[in-house]
Amino acid sequence: MIYTEEHWNTLKRSKKFQFLFELAFLISNAQSLNKSYSGEKSWDKVDTIFQSVYSRAKYLYCDTRAIRDAEHIKFLKEYKLNFYDAHQDYDQYDNLVATAELWLKDYLNIPSSLKLLPMSATRNALIEFLQKNNNRKVRIHQQEYWNKIQLTHYQVNAEYFSEPSDIKENDCVIISVPLHGTFAVPEWINELFKSCSKKGVPVFVDCCWAWLQHKFYLNLEYECVDTVTCTLGKLFPIEGFRNGFKFVKQKNVEKFDILYSTNKLGSQLLIDLMKKFPANDIVKKYKGLQNFWCNTLNLKPTPSVHNAYASEDLLWYSEHRMLVEDGVNQNVFSIIPLLENHDLIIKYLNVETKWGHPDF
Repeated sequence: MIYTEEHWNTLKRSKKFQFLFELAFLISNAQSLNKSYSGEKSWDKVDTIFQSVYSRAKYLYCDTRAIRDAEHIKFLKEYKLNFYDAHQDYDQYDNLVATAELWLKDYLNIPSSLKLLPMSATRNALIEFLQKNNNRKVRIHQQEYWNKIQLTHYQVNAEYFSEPSDIKENDCVIISVPLHGTFAVPEWINELFKSCSKKGVPVFVDCCWAWLQHKFYLNLEYECVDTVTCTLGKLFPIEGFRNGFKFVKQKNVEKFDILYSTNKLGSQLLIDLMKKFPANDIVKKYKGLQNFWCNTLNLKPTPSVHNAYASEDLLWYSEHRMLVEDGVNQNVFSIIPLLENHDLIIKYLNVETKWGHPDF
C-alpha cells in the first residue's frame, strides 16, 4: 500500500507506531527549540507552534540524510579556511587525490585507468554520463535511487533489469552500490561488471551509501566502469555544499574537464574532513546503537548503520515514501533521529540504557 496524506487520520496504529510517533514529537519539539540537530532543507525547519511540531513529527523518519554527529558538527563549526590561500594552493589537486585514495583503500579497488576529478553533485555527473551515451538504452535496477521518474525528467525512458544477463550490447547501466532500495550490495555485482565489460556496455556507479555499510568492498577494475561518484554528504552533514569527487576514464578526460571541475573551497573541506575522520567513522560510532534500537523495536537491521527494515505497521514512516510509486522497496525505516537523539530519548523515558522491550 502506498500511503498518502489522506491516510494519516485513518491509519490503524500499533503500539510500536504510537511509541515512535511519541518519540518523533519529542525530537521535533526539541528541534524547534534548537536542542536537537536537524537537516538543512526547508522542510527541516520547525517552528515552536504546535502545528509545525506536529507536522514535522509525522514525517520525521522519512528523511534520508547524514547523521548529525556531534564531533562532525563541532569540526564544521570550528573549521577555519583562508579562502585566498586555498585558491592559490597549486598542490591541492594532488593532495586531494592522495587523501581520497588513502581514505578509500578499504572500500574501493581503483584502477590506474580511472582519474579523480572534483564533482559538484552526483546529478551533474549523471547528466554528463547520459549525454555521452544518448544513443544507448538506459538500464536501471528497480531498487535504484536514480529511478524512472527522475530519469524521465531528463527525457530518458529507462528500462529495468533484474540480473546481468538482461543487459544488451546497446545498453548503458546506472547503479547505486549498495542498492538504495535494500541498502545491500547485490551478490551479482561483479558478474554485472564482467558481463558489461564483455559486451562493451558503460556503467555509471554511485557509491554515496558505501561509507555507511558495515562491510563494503567494490572492485572497479573492469573495462565497463565509466564513472564512479563519491559524495560524502551521507556521511558528513555537508549535503547543502553539494561537493564530492568522481572517478572517470583517463582516456575521456580533456583539459576542459579538469578546468571546469575545479572547486578549491569544496576540495579543501573534503581533504580536511577525510584527514580528520576515517570512512568507517559513523559505522564504528553507531553500530551499537543500531543494534539497540533494532532490538528495542524488534526490527531487522539493514547492512547500512542508519536503517532498519520496517514491519508492516510502520510503512507510513518509510524512508522511500517518494520512490515507492516506482517500485522501490517500502520497508526501509530510518533510525537516524533515534541515533542522533538517543540520550534525549533515554532521559525522557527515565530508564537505563539497557532497558527491555516496550510492550508491543
